Amino acid sequence: MRALLALLALGVLLTAHELAHLLAARIFGTRAVVFSFGVGPPLFGFRALGQRWAIGAIPFGGWLRLEGENPHDAARASGVPFAALSVGRRFAVFAAGPVGSWAVAVLLLAGLFAAGTHHPMGAVIGGVEPGSRAALAGFRPGDRVLSIDGDEVQAWSEMVEALSHAGGPASVAVARGAGTHTLEVTPELGADGRARIGLRQLYGYERLPVGRALWQAVLHTGVVIPKILTEAGALLAQPWGGSARNHTAGALVWSAAEAAGTGADALIRSLAALSLALGLFYLLPLPALDGGRMLLTLWEAAMGRPVDGRVQTLLQTVSLVAGVAAVAWLAYGEVRQVLSVTLGR
Repeated sequence: MRALLALLALGVLLTAHELAHLLAARIFGTRAVVFSFGVGPPLFGFRALGQRWAIGAIPFGGWLRLEGENPHDAARASGVPFAALSVGRRFAVFAAGPVGSWAVAVLLLAGLFAAGTHHPMGAVIGGVEPGSRAALAGFRPGDRVLSIDGDEVQAWSEMVEALSHAGGPASVAVARGAGTHTLEVTPELGADGRARIGLRQLYGYERLPVGRALWQAVLHTGVVIPKILTEAGALLAQPWGGSARNHTAGALVWSAAEAAGTGADALIRSLAALSLALGLFYLLPLPALDGGRMLLTLWEAAMGRPVDGRVQTLLQTVSLVAGVAAVAWLAYGEVRQVLSVTLGR
């Protein structure tokens, strides 16, 4: 059930992506021949806002066809044909989808931050595992890490990074009450090369004003996007590396499925990350995706003429083959992961 809900959420995010394309086109006076909520044969349709809308048989995602987008379509456009738009406006319509996916992520996070959520409190210790190296070294909840081996530390990630590269016993200065203490600890490196000493970061609950929540959401997407790109690179290099639900093509969908059972906070964060991942995916330079269309539009702007139709057909074929190969590569990794978990290998 959780996986089904996650797939439905993915469908909503895909629909929002397509609606962003439609909104940009309508701003420039171009209408859609049809916008479909869902895919497959239309169950029924209706006209509203000067265009046709349809409900697809499969309630997943959505799609649209703009008037004048197909130069061979003889139907008369009721608005400005898409092909008649300037190069800059067509580029904006193609870019609107990824921008819309990013905007959805920002709105989800801003709503979460405004409603109230737990957030990390910098390099402040929230808990110490009994019997751990940190406990033996004398760390206490509430300690704020100031420096490691003389290097100032402000963020928790900086502390972990410094301990991971300590190469032996590390001298950690902490603020405790009104005083400062220096503790010695020897980190243990995990399989991922990150230090483990038995500390947990302190989290605090806070509701942000709307303006600050919106800005914090924008900043948070700047943290999440590089992580998505790093994971995507690792996935393409070795689609079967790591754990079954952290390093596979369905990692973010799995994350949303699991988050659905843990609370609204985790679910909203997962959906925001999924929306960002969709936006990045559509920016891939493949002719069938927004990124490829944007590149072709830039070529037209630079050369003063559109790319030759035969070249576009060739590019479409190459991108199709590349897409099928990528799907097969990732599917192989998914199947291998599932089998390894099922068989306990």
